[in-house]
Amino acid sequence: MLDEHLVSIGRRTALERIAFVLLHLFLRAEQMRLTSTNKMQFPFTQQHLADALGMSLVHTNKTLRRLIASKAVRWKNRTFELLDRDALIAIAGYQVIEPQPRPFI
Repeated sequence: MLDEHLVSIGRRTALERIAFVLLHLFLRAEQMRLTSTNKMQFPFTQQHLADALGMSLVHTNKTLRRLIASKAVRWKNRTFELLDRDALIAIAGYQVIEPQPRPFI
């Protein structure tokens, strides 16, 4: 079943799209207990993120730098850290829904 809030991803700005996907993946990992102290191992590259969102690598990189500059997240050496959950939720325009048990991917 497709999450209804994922359908609107194409209507979001680049910053909102990246924030949304990173937050969504983090929350899913958190449900699966794959996070530790607001950090998770993140096996994806910027190219993976760009391809998934239909963005160029250059645009993805510039947008990620803006997101990181907001101090909401840190992404370094394949480790993703959620620094300010409320700020990332606001940037992403994310509706937090009570978690349902399900697989990570």
